[in-house]
This record gives sequence, structure tokens and C-alpha cells, in this order.
Amino acid sequence: MGEPEITLENKGPAKQPIVLDNKNLALALSGIVLSILLASLDQTIVNPAMPRIVEELQGFSLFAWVTTAYLLTSTATIPIAGKFGDMFGRKLVLITAVVIFLLGSALSGAAPGMIWLVIFRGIQGIGAGALQGNAFAQIAELFPDTAKRARWQGFISACFGVSSLLGPSLGGFITDNLNWRWVFYVNLPVGALAITSLLLNLPNFNPSGRRRIDWWGAGAITGAVVTLLLALTWGGQKPPNGYGWTSPQILGLFAASIILAGLFIWIETRVEEPIVPLKLFTIPTLRVVVVISLGVGAMLLGTTLFIPLFVQVVLGQSASSSGAITTPLALAQITASIVTTQFIGRIGNLKIPLVAGGILVVTGIGLLFTLGLDSATWQVTACLIVVGLGLGPLMPGTTILVQETVPRNNLGVGISSMQFFRAIGSTVGVAMIGTFVTGTYVSDINASPTVQNLSSQMREAIQEPQNLLNKSVAGTLPHEVVGAVNASLVDAMHHGFMITAFFAVLVAILTIFFVPNVWIKTARSRKGKANARPLAAEGEASREGVLEESLAASAGEGEKH
Repeated sequence: MGEPEITLENKGPAKQPIVLDNKNLALALSGIVLSILLASLDQTIVNPAMPRIVEELQGFSLFAWVTTAYLLTSTATIPIAGKFGDMFGRKLVLITAVVIFLLGSALSGAAPGMIWLVIFRGIQGIGAGALQGNAFAQIAELFPDTAKRARWQGFISACFGVSSLLGPSLGGFITDNLNWRWVFYVNLPVGALAITSLLLNLPNFNPSGRRRIDWWGAGAITGAVVTLLLALTWGGQKPPNGYGWTSPQILGLFAASIILAGLFIWIETRVEEPIVPLKLFTIPTLRVVVVISLGVGAMLLGTTLFIPLFVQVVLGQSASSSGAITTPLALAQITASIVTTQFIGRIGNLKIPLVAGGILVVTGIGLLFTLGLDSATWQVTACLIVVGLGLGPLMPGTTILVQETVPRNNLGVGISSMQFFRAIGSTVGVAMIGTFVTGTYVSDINASPTVQNLSSQMREAIQEPQNLLNKSVAGTLPHEVVGAVNASLVDAMHHGFMITAFFAVLVAILTIFFVPNVWIKTARSRKGKANARPLAAEGEASREGVLEESLAASAGEGEKH
């Protein structure tokens, strides 16, 4: 499709920018970076420990829920916290978010059972959602200049990537040498540094006027997300772990989610201060970005959710090794993020890196289907590197695109909307993948002829594949039974990859055919070396006019609020 080339400049009424000298700017950024580090570290440090956690606390059926609960509460919190940041200032919200996150971390480390761990992870998620909804919006306020913001976004993305890089290896090392509980306790010193830095260095930004909180909208969207996730998690399971897809319980949950989502839209069109101003979605670019973000979220965590279990159970590696194997994904993502943001900051084009990212994630996830019983560890790493190279351009690219599209007075809710849909994708992706993997594994292993003659105790033990990590269990099983467990786990994992493959193809299609050929104004273009090609065709000029009208309409709606 011959996409027009659009030169974007944010035309919405701007808040007074925060002007800091270089020293104070660096100090202010340190608090934000530590906050991002805190939330992102927890997304990856737990994965290598999960097989040991489930082995000790027992509950393979709740394997995905440890991640799902975290994502569920963070997803519901993001749009609300983004609105709070616009209303009361981001410094207060960020500090509160870190405190809540640390409380959840301490409780998770002390969890006496699987269900308690799921609940405490939900508390962690509330803090993480508030951090995600405000940290990136704060960066946009600190850097009103487009080109500088694009380059600094690379640095921030790199910090996010560093935590993703350190997380798996650190989680594996802690699990092997200390105890899995310390993967949660390690957040406490990092959080203390983050709070100190935010208190001392981040400037106070006081929005003008007191604004109302849309509690009804917040309740409706939270209910819609919760009921959707419960349906996806419990669906396709046998009692007592869940219900069939056509059962009244699951159909009722899906119906409740649809009704609550419709109620949320109805509320948002009528309240004075909506959580998400729906006028923002009259901007075509934003509509595309939020769907891309949903797909990226599903791939971001869903791709690696069961990789540590595969590496430890099927390939026989330690928790430290499983962390090291997945670490290159984060390294590839960091590299691609830095290259992307430097390219955008210097050249000004946003479409090229997004298209490259979309193609690479399809390739990488396609390669994951080649993993099997005889795979070498380097094959796992190679597949994940390709996925990381694809995710690297997509995350900062979409963030910058939103920052340049949404009017300044709605910047917080614009970015938090993107983060919200990314979190929705992560939550839905993890829930669906968890359901597919656990359901397929249990079905396969129960149908295997090699387990029919086992004692009821042994049959119960192999319902949870992580029990093979326990030598007292694995040593008593016949070799062919261990092979059946491994084969069933591989087959189940491939079923999970089908979900991520769907989202990867969706993202690739959107980046190639629906993202307009957007250029931003760079320092080079301002000096007269224009890097944005002219809108020569009448249709292209018309397209730009539609975009400007949408921006103006959104800006006007923001002024009314």
C-alpha cells in the first residue's frame, strides 16, 4: 500500500515544560530509571525460579497465575494511575507506586503457599502499573524537544533492557545459590534507592486545578479485564481447576466482560473527566499503535513464559543455565532499541524500524516451533535473539509515535492508554498460553500408554512436570515415563507458541500496511536540511489534514475537561 509520508509535530496545547540544567536533569532521570528498573526486573527475574517455586509450593495449575495476577492488577492500574499523574503530579504517584511495589515484594517473598503468592503478586502489580503509567509520561515532560526525547528514549529503553538482561541470570543464580524467595527480596534495596532518588531529585510538577476521578469508569474497566482473564484462565480446564469453554460459568464470564466493556465506553462518553478520553482514538495513528502494543505485550512475556521450564525439565539444565539461555533475548532487545531510537532521532523516520521489528518477530517465533527433545541450548538462545531483535524496535518506536501524536494536555492518558493495551496483551497472552500449555500437557500425559500402569501416586506426581526436578521423584520413574513427560511438555509448549505466532503476524501486518510513513522533525531538519519529503500528492495532503483535524478535536476535548 502506498502510504503517504506525514510530518508530525505535536500541535496540542502544551503544559509549561520543566526546564532543568544538565546536572539536575541527570539526577531527575536517575529516579525514573531506577523506577523502571524496579518494575522491569521483576518481570524477568521470577521466570527461572518458577519451576522451583511450583515444586516447593505445589500447584502446576497456578503456574501461569503467578504472572497473570501481577499483570492483571498492573493492567487495571495503568490507565487510572496515568490519570492520577495528570491530576496530582507524577512525583507523588511514582513514589506511592514504589512503596506499594515493595510491600508486594516483601509479602511475595514470605508467601506460605501458592494461592498467597498469587495474591501478593497482585499487590506488586498495582505498584508496577502505576510506575508504567507515569514513568514514560514523565520523560516526555522533561524533554519537550522531539529529537532529544527520541534519543533519550533509547537510553531509557536500554535501562529497561538491562534489567531484562540481568533478570533471568540473577533469578537463576539466586534460586540455585540462595532461595527462590530472594528473587522478591532483592527488590527492596533497589526500591529504597528509587524512592530516595525520586524524593531528592525529581522536580514537583503541579497541574493547574483539581480534577475529578472517574471511579465508575475505573470500576467498569477493572471488572471487564478481571472477568476476561478469569474466562481465559479457567476455560478449557477440567474441574476443580476450571470449566469447559461452553460451560455456563465461562460463557457468563465472557458475557460479563463484554457488558462491562460496553458500560466503560458508555461512561467515558458522559463523565466530565474520563480515564481515557475517547476522542483520542479519532487519531488513526493512535488506533493502530494500541493494537500493535497489544500484540507486543502478548509476545513480550508469553514467548518466554515456559522456556525456563522447558530448559530445566526437558534439557536438564540448572535454574542458572535457564536464565543465561534467555538472557541474550534482552541483550538483542537492548541493542535493537538503541539503534532504533538513534535512527529515529537522527533520520526522523518511524515506519522503517517498526516494519523491521514486525518481520523479525514473525521470523523468531516461527523458529521457536523447531525446538524439541533433541534441541541444543544454543538453538533456544538463537531463536530468542531473533525475537529480541524484533521487539527492540517496536517498543520505543510505538512510544515515540504516541508522544508525537497525542496533544500535550492528554499526554499522560495517551501514553498510559498505549501501556494499558500492551499490558492487556501481556495479561491475555499469558492467560491464554498458560491455559493452552497446562491443558495440553495434562491431556497428553493422561492419554500416554506409558503411564497407564503407574501407581496413582506416581500418576499424580507427573501431572506437574516440574516434579521431575525433584531427584527423589525422577529417580523412581521409568525412563520411558520421563520421555513421555518431556514429549508432552514440548507438545504443550508448541501449542502455546501458536498464540504468540498469531500476535506476531498481526503486528507485522499492521506495521507494514497500516502504520503511515511518519517523519518527525529533527535538529537536522530544523537547520534547513529537511529530511521529511514533501507531501506532493493531493491524497497525501488530505491524509495529513485529517490527522491535524483529529489532533485539534482531541485538543479541544482536553480543554473542555
